[in-house]
Amino acid sequence: MHSHGGMLGTFTLIALTVAGAVYIVGAAGQRRRGHAAWPLARTVAWIAGLLAIAAVLVGPLGHAGGHDLTTHVLGHVVIGMVAPVLLVLGSPVTLARRTLEPVPLQRLGRLAGNPLTRALAFPVVAAVLVVGGSWLLYTGTTASDSTRDPALHSVVMIGFLLAGLLLTAGVVGVSAGIRRTPRWLRVTVVVLSTAVLCVEAALMGAAGVPGIPADQVPSASAALWIGAVLYAVALGVVIAGERARDARTAHDERVAADVREARPAPAAPVASDAAS
Repeated sequence: MHSHGGMLGTFTLIALTVAGAVYIVGAAGQRRRGHAAWPLARTVAWIAGLLAIAAVLVGPLGHAGGHDLTTHVLGHVVIGMVAPVLLVLGSPVTLARRTLEPVPLQRLGRLAGNPLTRALAFPVVAAVLVVGGSWLLYTGTTASDSTRDPALHSVVMIGFLLAGLLLTAGVVGVSAGIRRTPRWLRVTVVVLSTAVLCVEAALMGAAGVPGIPADQVPSASAALWIGAVLYAVALGVVIAGERARDARTAHDERVAADVREARPAPAAPVASDAAS
């Protein structure tokens, strides 16, 4: 899925382009549907998240990450931490709820409410996937293998993306009315996950990574712990602002409801003279 990945790289670019275009079309049509204008910041966050994914899967981080551990870890941070925060802040589920017709909206609701989806997005479970996957990668031979095999590198990065989305969505949850887990639990998960990742980075620096030249490890270790700390700070900021964000979203919903109620009802059809 890198720039030299042929059909797979092309498919990735097409998928990301479609995701961006569909989002923009939905955001631009909110006023026509009786909703408040879609916040520009959410659109910017969504597009930035897609660009971050592209940079890792088909861009420079993808190509270099297949040869160098430091760039590999940077790709991990970008696609597994930066991109999920940006995509979740784009509120795609809220946009879909305002845009989709009833049938596809019901299908989306069933997918989101699926017991497996809810279990995987539970913060504790998602954190185990994120931290456990990272720990297994950098303490075993997979990191070395993925710096030599572009296909394995892509699989690893997609895994980080999915796990990061689950954890970010479970911890943040930006849609108004969402059933969030208690704030203390989400904060605890973020703190403990960050601590484990920092310990992992320290162990990398001290013991090295199997199959990786020693001169690549210190900078890779630093990239991991810095990325983990910044990810935790970003999640903390979003959690701290969730009440104000919910209030704004609820206000937008009330405005939209008032607009729809104020619209004049369609005029009744007038019988033609021929029918009289």
